Amino acid sequence: MRVKKYIVDSMSDALQQIRTDLGKDAIILNTKPIKTGGFLGMFRKKKIEVIAAIDPNESKKTEQAKNIPMSPAPLGSSSVQPVPIPKKEEESTVAFSNVLQTVALQTEPAQRVPKEETQNGSVSKELEEMRGMLWKLMMADDKNTSLPEAFIPLRKRLQSQGIEEDVLASLFERMLKELSPEEIQDSKKVMQKAKKVMITMLQEASKKHGSLQTDISLVTFIGPTGVGKTTTLAKLAAESTLARQKKVGMITSDTYRIAAVEQLKTYANILNVPLKIVYSAEDLVPTLERLTGCDMIFMDTAGRNYRNKEYVEEINRLLRSPLPNETFLVLSITAKQEDLEAIIESFKDVRIDKVIFTKTDETRTYGSIFNLVIKYKLALSYITTGQNVPDDIETANPEKVAELILGEVRG
Repeated sequence: MRVKKYIVDSMSDALQQIRTDLGKDAIILNTKPIKTGGFLGMFRKKKIEVIAAIDPNESKKTEQAKNIPMSPAPLGSSSVQPVPIPKKEEESTVAFSNVLQTVALQTEPAQRVPKEETQNGSVSKELEEMRGMLWKLMMADDKNTSLPEAFIPLRKRLQSQGIEEDVLASLFERMLKELSPEEIQDSKKVMQKAKKVMITMLQEASKKHGSLQTDISLVTFIGPTGVGKTTTLAKLAAESTLARQKKVGMITSDTYRIAAVEQLKTYANILNVPLKIVYSAEDLVPTLERLTGCDMIFMDTAGRNYRNKEYVEEINRLLRSPLPNETFLVLSITAKQEDLEAIIESFKDVRIDKVIFTKTDETRTYGSIFNLVIKYKLALSYITTGQNVPDDIETANPEKVAELILGEVRG
């Protein structure tokens, strides 16, 4: 038997190291709090000493037993108990794989353990840390040995769509709590539950999902260059003019590109609506006064380098309007996840009401929409599906996003 000792800050650190060094069949022999370092007995740091071991023979038996089907315990059953953290000097032989299944699938969050049942609340905190880390370990299992078989095709689908692992772990955790033992083995039920939980997660991220509000007087479009702000503005302006019978006006502050002004001027002429140009934030109020006869005014902004703080500050000045207004952040779904996050971070000091995802016709990967809405609590509004004005735009809602990512789910 191979035995190894770990000195760590928390049990979650220990579990990760044990999994990496010894594998999922390792056992925890003992844990105890210790103090290390310091000077003359003072200023010592609290640590945890964990002793773990792996038996090569047991590991071989586990490999032979992998093909034996096992039914998970009922998730709502009261028989599923949190795995206790061994007390000081108390030995334990808890199999790592059993810890993984029991803690990761426990129904009630660890923080609900009454404080009087813990030692100064430390057990509750450690269990929560273990639970979060074990979920990460489950999702990091590339061979899918820790997941029910019916989840494996779903996981591959979501990974191919670009769903991030921490978001995927949260989704699966919620699904496993809501599915019965029988449903967990049913691929169709698992896919149906995935769609429902994804919709719920998106609904919880923001209560403001929806299309353009009818009582808004000024609509502003912001975002980096090349995402289709001007075309998207034209689509919504046309929809307001033709379908809602609104009297519409247009403003552009994008004086950095001559082509942008000419493009918007073409749309304004087609729709027979007035177009005004503002060269600075100070010009906005007088320009709005010249458009007082309009029910709704659509304002385009320059698509400059979003990393430029001066550009972001200029956007903020433009958004200080006395009129009821709504601001849309326009993002291209074809951009990389990290770039999209960098854009949102750059606009964190700007009031963003809703987000529009463009160019969905140019990709088959839509996971970034789900990732960003969940992480940044964004409100969905529209997706664009082409260049045609006013046709290629659709209302985006949680149901639509789930369908884009999962494909058609019956039932």
